[in-house]
Amino acid sequence: MTAVAPRVSRRDDDRYREAEREVWAHHGMEPVERWVEVPEYGIRVRALEHGEGRPVVFVHGNPTAGNVFVPLVAALPGVRAIVLDRPGCGLSEALDYSEMDPEDLRVAITAYLSAVIEGLVGGPAHLLGNSAGGGTVLVAAARRPDLVDSVVIEGVPAVRGMRLPRELRMTALTPVARLVAAHKVNEADLRRSFRAMGHGDLLDAGGPPAAEFAWRMALSRYTDTYWHELSLIRRTATWRGLRPDWVAGKDTLEALRMPSLWIVGDRDPFARPERVRAWARHAPRSTVHVREGSGHQPWLDDPAGHAATIESWWGTLA
Repeated sequence: MTAVAPRVSRRDDDRYREAEREVWAHHGMEPVERWVEVPEYGIRVRALEHGEGRPVVFVHGNPTAGNVFVPLVAALPGVRAIVLDRPGCGLSEALDYSEMDPEDLRVAITAYLSAVIEGLVGGPAHLLGNSAGGGTVLVAAARRPDLVDSVVIEGVPAVRGMRLPRELRMTALTPVARLVAAHKVNEADLRRSFRAMGHGDLLDAGGPPAAEFAWRMALSRYTDTYWHELSLIRRTATWRGLRPDWVAGKDTLEALRMPSLWIVGDRDPFARPERVRAWARHAPRSTVHVREGSGHQPWLDDPAGHAATIESWWGTLA
């Protein structure tokens, strides 16, 4: 079930890879590109792999790509990081969401994450997800516990009760989505987005680095990520917010058998920490950490601090 292609594709893989490499190089790293077949859907998904040690699959939110995790990967030297581009994002091939129902989406999520774990790790891995990627890893972990040792949720995940900011809700309307998909993101757009996501302190301190701004602009200009991700939002949300049946709910959280760590910033606009604690209580082996002054992609505000929290928690699992 491959996706309908945009009317005019923006794909320029060489220019995108160049911008992507600059972010890794900024942190002194050079990843290896991996491709994984998802035979049930006739697509390939892409991951960038770096390091040795504990296998961790990183799953990003919407609309972005795996490179968003590079600062955190750089702070986790004892990890074999498998940084995934979700279908339709970055350079991964896309799925067609137009005919899917909620169960179809859950089956697809489980299929492609299982393919990545089985194809690149060959056994259980740790999952780390943010936003839509947080909801993704919760679904996959609940359905394939044999492939998941632990789950780390960074930022508010896409679960029932998540609050979408107005700007994101409006992209569920087709005319708005088309305008957003056609727009070429610039640095001013990104700075507004960072502030809206609760990362004002990061900007005021001079971050993120120029290479990250360039990569995020390249994602809009040289891939079809926004086109495909907005098609997913139109399927899973309305202008009022997320459609409850399309995202992880209480049943998914109660089905988690592995430990889960939930790290949330107190400035995350998608939910208050109290709501996250309430969700996590349904997961039998959950731990919640609230980071002051952090936004929706909280590791960006303090990569070393997040890495220390995660590594300490992993240490308790032995």
